[in-house]
Amino acid sequence: MIIALLVIFTLVSHAEEMIDSISAVVDDEIILESEVMYGVHTILLESGEQYPSPERIAELRDQVLQAYATQKILIAKALEETLRVEDRIVNRELERKLESLIQQVGSKEKLVEYFGKPLRRIRRELMQSVRDQMLTEMIKTRRLSDVQIRRREVIDFFREHEGRLPSLPERVIISHIMLNVTPSKEAEKRAWDRIEKIFEMLKAGADFDSIAREHSDDPSASEGGRLGFTERGDLVPEYEEVAFQLEPGEISEVVKSRYGLHFIRLLDRQGERISSAHILVKLTPTEDDWQRVLELAGELKDRLEHGEDFAALAQEYSADEESVKKGGKLDEIAVDDLPEEFGNAVDTVVEGEIAEPFVSAFGVHIVRLDKRLPIRRINLKDDWKTVEQLALVDKKEKMFREWVNSLKKDHYIWPEGL
Repeated sequence: MIIALLVIFTLVSHAEEMIDSISAVVDDEIILESEVMYGVHTILLESGEQYPSPERIAELRDQVLQAYATQKILIAKALEETLRVEDRIVNRELERKLESLIQQVGSKEKLVEYFGKPLRRIRRELMQSVRDQMLTEMIKTRRLSDVQIRRREVIDFFREHEGRLPSLPERVIISHIMLNVTPSKEAEKRAWDRIEKIFEMLKAGADFDSIAREHSDDPSASEGGRLGFTERGDLVPEYEEVAFQLEPGEISEVVKSRYGLHFIRLLDRQGERISSAHILVKLTPTEDDWQRVLELAGELKDRLEHGEDFAALAQEYSADEESVKKGGKLDEIAVDDLPEEFGNAVDTVVEGEIAEPFVSAFGVHIVRLDKRLPIRRINLKDDWKTVEQLALVDKKEKMFREWVNSLKKDHYIWPEGL
């Protein structure tokens, strides 16, 4: 895939090889051509479009430029109303989005190659983009929070759009029991042996960042275990209880959480915010641990097939707290939206049957297919709530566009028509 993405990069980055130009001006803010093309790069990467035509690139460029100009106006309005986004929320979304982009191309090195910029610069520009998007959503939500829709409007919306409304996809209703796979004493002993070896290295003067990069099981290992600034409630309680008591530069004793065993180092403190780094050794179940739970799942499947109540067994054994409240039943979901393991299981059974137990990243699952719902057209009788929601979204979007257009009259915008 990276080869195709680099082809895209070649197509859309030629403008950046020349002197950067101004694409638009909003009051005293300028929008550079390189910013617009960066937005185009990001859309193509996130959507997985591999071979866009020059016409498609031009279309995306116009969309991005229009969106950026609108965003400048909305951010000015948000600042006028003293709205702000907390750094920790921005950082959390930044890391999620950056990780998604890295997964799209395969590695950090390939992401740098794709954008033609150092990772530090990609991160900085992405952070500003995330912050701007969040501010824009905040002002939009505030403006539209009280919008309601009447019954007559829903009916009119359906009649106007009936032929263009999407069909409901094939859906299923399933019940499941999720069994946690917990580490045995043997697995826990292995983890303690590893953490003790790390302790010996730290005690001998080894660099914390280097040890984290080499030995930590956490995704933060590549950053030396650094988690950035966090507030109370952002991290697991066991971690925070210790981390908030440390002095800058101090390293904790071993801390056990549901993720495993940690060494925590406090880097900085700003009031009730801390910056910390950690080394994590996961408590990883052994093959015997997995086999033990798979055997239990097989036994439960046999009991269900011999007539025992699914809801009762879900209440007794399932670790999925949300579905347990409904006897293991999950909400109606489109087949295409099912996680792969669930989709494969559902494909092997008919209504009322229980699939063979299977493994996911969360544990071992026992799934019963309760009902399969075929593709069909949306109608008012059966899908009032769905149509009502679509109509409300449509009404809000129209009102929002009208409001933005009214705001534009109070701003200098070049070129005209943006």
